[in-house]
Amino acid sequence: MSLNTPVVLLGALCIFGGLLNVKGSYEKDFLTAHNKYRRIHRAPPMRLDSSMTRQARAYAQRLARMGSLQHSSSSERPGQGENLAMACGSGGLSAQRAVAMWYEEVCKFNFDYPEQSRGAGHFTQIVWKNSVALGVGVAHSGRCTYVVGRYRPAGNRRGQLKKNVAKGSFDKSHCGG
Repeated sequence: MSLNTPVVLLGALCIFGGLLNVKGSYEKDFLTAHNKYRRIHRAPPMRLDSSMTRQARAYAQRLARMGSLQHSSSSERPGQGENLAMACGSGGLSAQRAVAMWYEEVCKFNFDYPEQSRGAGHFTQIVWKNSVALGVGVAHSGRCTYVVGRYRPAGNRRGQLKKNVAKGSFDKSHCGG
């Protein structure tokens, strides 16, 4: 699966262009998308946490007011990891699309030597085995949609990649090469 939309990664993910409309229960769709990818990598299913979702929603609204992406401080989200996405265009940003963009980093991940992988932190946070609680916030400003994913406990701990990120049934043909 390849993305037809230009993607820029700067610690958080920004995309611009025509995207899918946000429909239905954003939180449910966000959780479903995460658990679909987690099954591939033999990670236990996540569950939505209402407190984390409220916090993520408040932070997404803050990002929308700022008009840019910036990770929250660790003191604002103790023990939680965070993925951010922003899309500007006519269609918004669906939960499935936000998670799929983060997951695409799997193509940069080296399952044999995980500590040598660079640029795959969004992917590894999605499938991090020990992260089991999930929060999501979405906010809109003009033609832009801001998405905040929160994960507890936080993933992406050095020295723990091999233990927490499994190849599972992942097929490299997903990456188109």
